[in-house]
Amino acid sequence: MLTQKALYLYNKRQITQATEHKQPYLDYEKQWIYSGLRSIDDASNPKSYKDLTRDIANFVTAESDGPTESSIYVSEKISLDQFRVLVQEFAVDGLTEAQIFYSIMPRLPLIAQLPMLRILIDEFGSGNPKRTHSELYKNLLQELYMPADEAFYHDKIDNLSYAFINMFYWLTLRADDPSYFVGALTYLESIIPAVFPCYVEACQRLGIQHHHYYSEHCHIDAYHAKECFRILKAMHQTNTLNISKAWKGLRLASLVTNQAFEQAVQKAQRLNGLGYILPHTGLAI
Repeated sequence: MLTQKALYLYNKRQITQATEHKQPYLDYEKQWIYSGLRSIDDASNPKSYKDLTRDIANFVTAESDGPTESSIYVSEKISLDQFRVLVQEFAVDGLTEAQIFYSIMPRLPLIAQLPMLRILIDEFGSGNPKRTHSELYKNLLQELYMPADEAFYHDKIDNLSYAFINMFYWLTLRADDPSYFVGALTYLESIIPAVFPCYVEACQRLGIQHHHYYSEHCHIDAYHAKECFRILKAMHQTNTLNISKAWKGLRLASLVTNQAFEQAVQKAQRLNGLGYILPHTGLAI
C-alpha cells in the first residue's frame, strides 16, 4: 500500500533519474490530490481576475485574523522537547526548501518568470550559501542537537508532513496548469508572515539563537507575496491565468498546510516524536 512517504521518495528519484513514471504512484497521487480539490470545490469560486485578487486578500485576512489555539500553544507553552518534535515534522521540507520550484519556471509565461526568479533568488540566499533557507534550517537543527541529514527523518515524520511536500511536486510537475501553483504560492507567501511569529516567539522564550529560518520568512515573505501578485497579473495579461485553478490551488495549499501544522503541534503535545537520544545530552524523546 502506497503512502505519502513512498510518494515523496518516488518524487525525489524522478527528479534525478530519467526513468518512466510508475502508474501506481501517479494513481495514488491523483486520488489524493483530487480528493482534496473536490472537498474545496464550491460555487463561490471567483469569476474574474479582479474577483480573484480581492478574494485572495480576503481569504488570507480571514485566516490570519487572530491566532489559533495551536499557534498560541507554540508561542506561549511549547516546551523545548516538544519544539524539537515540531521542528522534526518539517525537517524534510526545510532541508529541501524550494528546490522543486525551479520546475515551474518554463511553465510560466516569460514576463511571469522574472518575479518568480526573484523569489527563488531569496530562497537560495541571494547568492550566499550561508543564507539559503535550507542552511538556516540546518543551523536550527544543529543548535537543537538534531541531525541535519534529511534521510534521518524519512521514518520519523507524519503522513501529513509528507503531504505538504508532495503537494509541490504535483503543483510544479503534474498539475495541468501552472495557475494551481501560483495560487498556492500566493497563499503561502501571504499567510506565513502572519503565522510564523509564533515560531519566533517560541524561539525567544526557549532561548533558541538560530531562529533565523522563521524570522527571515516573517520578513521576506511579505515581499514574496507582492511578487506572487505580479505573477498573477502577468499571467492575466498574457491570457495564461486560469482563475478557477489559481483559486483551487490556493484553497488546496490552505487545506494541506493547516492539516500538516495541526497534526505537528498535536504530535509535539503527545511527545511521540523523535524516538532517539539527542547527541551530547542523553535526552530521549
